[in-house]
Amino acid sequence: MTAAVALTRVTWPLFAATPFAPLFTAVAVATQWGGGPAGLLAVALAVSSAAIAFPPGPPAGNPRALIIFIPVSLVANRIIAGRNRTAAALRASEAELRASEAELRATWDQARASEEKLRRAQKMEAVGQLVAGVAHNFNNLLTVTLGYTEILQERRRGDEVDENALYEIRRATERGAALTRQLLAFGRKYDAALARVDINRTLADLRDILTRVIREDIRLTIAAAPAAAVILIDPHDLEQVILNLVINARDALPAGGTIQVDAGRESIDATNAPADVAVTPGEYVRLRVRDDGTGMTPEVRAHLFEPFFTTKEVGEGTGMGLAFVDGIARHGGGFVTVETAPGKGTTVSVYFPLTADAVAGAALPAAETPADRRAAGATILLVEDEGPVRMITTRTLIGAGYRVLAAATPAQACALFEQHTAEIDLLVTDVVMPDLHGPALAAQLAAKRPGLPVLFVSGYSDSMPPTAAPGAATAFLAKPFPSARLIAAVGELLGARAN
Repeated sequence: MTAAVALTRVTWPLFAATPFAPLFTAVAVATQWGGGPAGLLAVALAVSSAAIAFPPGPPAGNPRALIIFIPVSLVANRIIAGRNRTAAALRASEAELRASEAELRATWDQARASEEKLRRAQKMEAVGQLVAGVAHNFNNLLTVTLGYTEILQERRRGDEVDENALYEIRRATERGAALTRQLLAFGRKYDAALARVDINRTLADLRDILTRVIREDIRLTIAAAPAAAVILIDPHDLEQVILNLVINARDALPAGGTIQVDAGRESIDATNAPADVAVTPGEYVRLRVRDDGTGMTPEVRAHLFEPFFTTKEVGEGTGMGLAFVDGIARHGGGFVTVETAPGKGTTVSVYFPLTADAVAGAALPAAETPADRRAAGATILLVEDEGPVRMITTRTLIGAGYRVLAAATPAQACALFEQHTAEIDLLVTDVVMPDLHGPALAAQLAAKRPGLPVLFVSGYSDSMPPTAAPGAATAFLAKPFPSARLIAAVGELLGARAN
C-alpha cells in the first residue's frame, strides 16, 4: 500500500460528512494515479487547503476557493507525476549507459590484451626467424671448422700436444653446434629425430644426473605420472628440456630449498586452457618443475622466452634455456605456462600432446638401408653456395673414394648435369640457395634422370624437404656434420640405388 493511499484513508473522515466528499474522492483517485511522492504531495496540498477553507464545526469559509483548488490540485498532481516518470526514465537510461560503458571498457581491455598478445607473437616470430638465420650461417662456419679439425686430427695422430689442442677445438665446435640447435629449436627450424618416448622412463633415467646437477642444500623430488605418458619427441630434446628447467630452478635457490619434478596427464579444453597461449583442445602430458626460490617480477616474466635474455651474471648463462624449452614444446604442438611471483617461487609446466596408442621407445618408420655401403668410383654432383663448405665437403668425399663435380650455384649444377648426365650417381645439394632452392633443383634434374638419389644438407630446415622425384631415395643431413656421417649417408643412398 502506497503512502498516498494510506494518507487518503486517514484524511477521509475530515470530509466524509461534508458536501465536498465527492470532490475529495476525485482528488484521492487522481492522487493514486500519480502514485509515489507526487500522489503524497497532492493529498497533502488537498488536506491543507480543505482545513483552511473548512475549519472544524459548521460549514464555513469560501467553498469557491476549494472548488478552484481541486482542479488546480489535479493538474499539479499530473504534472508532478509526469516529472517523476521522466526522472525514473532518465535514471533507467543512466543505468543502461553505465552498463554499456562498463561493457565497452571490458571490450576495450580485451582488445588491448589481444593486441598485446598478437604483438608479442609477431615479435617472437620475428626473433625466431632472425636467430634461425644466424644459426644457419653459423652452422656453415661450424661445418668448415669441424671438417678441417677432423683432417688435422688424422694427420697429427700420435702428437699429444696437437691432439689435445685439436680435441679442444672440436669440443668447442660441438658446443657451438649445440647452441645453434637451441637457436633453431626456438625458431622451430631444425631436424629432429622423433621417437615415441615415455616421460616416466626419461625421468627415471635422468635421476642420477639431476641429483649431481643440483647442490647439497637443495632437496630434489621426482614423481612419475600414474599412467604411461608417451609423447612424440626427439629423446635428446626431452632430456635437454628437463635439464634446463632443473638448472634454472637450482639457480633460483641461492640459499637452498626444494625442487619438485613431476609428470602427469591432463585434458585441456576451453575451460582450463591458458588465456595467453593458443592451445588445441585434447589430451596432454604435463612436465612440471617447481621451486620455492626467489621467483620473478612481472617485468622479467614478460621477457622469459626471449633468446639471450637472462638475469644471470655475464658468463653464467646464455639466456637460451627457456627459449629452447618453449621452442621444443611449440615444435611438437605443445605449450609452456609459468606461474611465479617475487619471493614465492616458480612453477614451469610444459605440455606435450599425448600419443596414447604409441609404444614408448619405438622410433618412427625409416628407410632401412645398409649402414655404409659405398659404390667405388661413383660420381657425385655437389651443389653448395658457401665456398668453404663446398671445399671441405669435396675434400671429404674425394678422400672417401668418390668422384666429385662441385657447383657453386644451381645454374652451374644444371650445366654440369647436362655434360655428365649418364655419369652422375648421386646429387648432394644444399637446401637454401640463391635463385633456386635444393628441392626445386632436385625436381628439375629428376625429370631428366628419374630415380636419381638426393642427399639434402642444410643448417636451416624444419624437416626433410619435399622432392618431386617419385620413387627416388632421399636423405637429409643437418649441418654441421662429421665426415663419418656424410660418408655414411652417401653410402646408404648409393647402396639403396644399387639394390
